[in-house]
Amino acid sequence: MRTSFLLLFCLMYLGLSAQKSNYYFIGFKDKPRYKETLNQPFLYISQKAIERRLKYKVPVSANDIPPDSGYMSKMLKLPLEYCGQTRWFNGFLAKIPESFNVDSILKFPFVDKVEYLGPYVAWEEDVERSETPIEENIGQLEESFKKKEKRDTSFFGLSSTQFKQLNYGKFFQEGKFYPGEGMRIAVIDAGFKNMDNLQAFKHLFKEKRIVSSYDFVEREEEVFDDDVHGLAVISCLASRIPGLLMGTAPNADYILLRSENAVSEYLLEEYYWLQAAEYADSAGADIINSSLGYTKHDVSSMGHKYKELNGQTTVVSKAAEIAASKGILIFVSAGNEGMDVWRQISAPADAEHVVSVGAVAADGDLASFSSVGPTADKRIKPDVVAFGKGISVLSENGSIYPGNGTSYAAPVLAGTAAYLMKKYPRRSLNEIRDTYKLAANQYYKPAKQKGWGIPDIDLMCKFLGSTKDSLLDAQILDNGKMHISLRLKQSKVVKIRWLNGSEIVEEESFSSKNAGTFRFESAINKKRLKGVTHLSVLFQDYENLIQISGY
Repeated sequence: MRTSFLLLFCLMYLGLSAQKSNYYFIGFKDKPRYKETLNQPFLYISQKAIERRLKYKVPVSANDIPPDSGYMSKMLKLPLEYCGQTRWFNGFLAKIPESFNVDSILKFPFVDKVEYLGPYVAWEEDVERSETPIEENIGQLEESFKKKEKRDTSFFGLSSTQFKQLNYGKFFQEGKFYPGEGMRIAVIDAGFKNMDNLQAFKHLFKEKRIVSSYDFVEREEEVFDDDVHGLAVISCLASRIPGLLMGTAPNADYILLRSENAVSEYLLEEYYWLQAAEYADSAGADIINSSLGYTKHDVSSMGHKYKELNGQTTVVSKAAEIAASKGILIFVSAGNEGMDVWRQISAPADAEHVVSVGAVAADGDLASFSSVGPTADKRIKPDVVAFGKGISVLSENGSIYPGNGTSYAAPVLAGTAAYLMKKYPRRSLNEIRDTYKLAANQYYKPAKQKGWGIPDIDLMCKFLGSTKDSLLDAQILDNGKMHISLRLKQSKVVKIRWLNGSEIVEEESFSSKNAGTFRFESAINKKRLKGVTHLSVLFQDYENLIQISGY
């Protein structure tokens, strides 16, 4: 009798498992008891997340509170599989058998919407496609070495190009200081295959710099057995092999999150991204890097039209905006559709308060595959660009190859933010985000291809570190003009003097109605400045001088 019962149970289980299922988002109308826990954030977010909110004066709000437990208990009595909740969108994801009448869920008075997100697609069903779809869905363009590359013997090794391009290398001290210490970076991607066995990341595990990890696709903590895209991405951030490969924030703490199923592309993955961003927020991330982008989907009706790329329409862009409002600095890849019929950036690169990053070659020219703006509401995107064409990244077997993609340009810049946020803790996220643009080499003429251009991290430090009236910088940019940077504590007019030794050659003035950091193009014609050696600004009780060369 017992044997017959177990056999019957197993047959029933197999019958349920064999049913085809679909994913849905079930959203609730309200949070009826949210005020009861509004002043107890420690119940649903970490202490580090609370500290970040206090630092940036971010109040706890209704969207921080989990969905109502009473609503959830009623939903979980239905024949569905719970796949995680979302505080920000007030609902949960569910896998529901096709045999169940999904419309019946709308009869519950507290249910606001039931949205179809796509069919159940197991990772194992098409594992041999794990390389190709990620190239199609994320636009990753990678190539193998055709010949053995000559190894760069400098401290940064094969990573030297991005450090030189950003003027960032001076902030490393071999064997003594590696940027990122004390900062927490969440990487939302498609998987980090074999990362735990590679020499470039041994320090992260030995020094306990992997804070946590989670796979939202398979709902488990293991993230080292799936796709390789995230591995290549994090090699731009966290690698630490002096003389061979170096990330821009090797000593940061990391949260590794998988939200992308490389064998398919449905709206479901945008909701996984939402869940991952919430996880990052709750776990106290200071920075999110996401080298994922969404335009087309396997179900055409789920795909996005250009008019939707206004930063306020797609699920993933709305999620990115909420994450930014929680005091997290977010970097996203612009997309690799520059050579496609769809040339525009992808979501969430259209979100207003994220740093969208395009890709350039070693010489600073735009990579042909890099997606361009503007957004549907005519904002300039990408914001900035970084090295992403032929950049050295890691494969799952530990070999280094030249990768092509905005997927790699984004983490290169995200790592620099860890250094800047740590060095200038009193600066707001808006100040840091805006300074990436102000310190870039096309700040004077932003455009849809490169945005504001390539940031100069050393110049950013001058801007963020200045606290008094100062002449900060003077340099010739791509348009052949001299660009001058000033810090003014209040509105004023200052005289700028061009000197040959102590002799005044020319004078010009700069007027500001507000305090702040200013960068402007000199009105003095280059031909009139022959023999000029210094630039000077005379403030109330002191003078700043900068030596000029090659002008």
